[in-house]
Amino acid sequence: METTNYNRNKNYKKDKKLTIMELKEPDNGLPGRPRLIPIPGGENIWAYYRHASASEVNNAGLAGHKVEAIFHINWRDDINHKMQIQYRGKDYKITRIDDFEGYKKDLKIYAYLTNP
Repeated sequence: METTNYNRNKNYKKDKKLTIMELKEPDNGLPGRPRLIPIPGGENIWAYYRHASASEVNNAGLAGHKVEAIFHINWRDDINHKMQIQYRGKDYKITRIDDFEGYKKDLKIYAYLTNP
């Protein structure tokens, strides 16, 4: 578990595990539905998780995004908004990724639940 300091010196304890998934076409060359598989090194990532506040949900709506949950993870360069997060058996679609002004320390991932 890691603790990070940012956002007005608040401590965010990364004590939850999640998996980052992406849609992949079948490898056998036959037509088929894409399926979600973990990205390389994307399983069991330590994260801080919380529900989005009412003001965060409202602000995201004004920007045309949907947000229900926020995840803080260590910085990675292999994540994009087309991927999903699997957390406690539920899938969350990534809507936005904030890299904290490019410091390459943490990522703040905004997401919404796809399978309630």
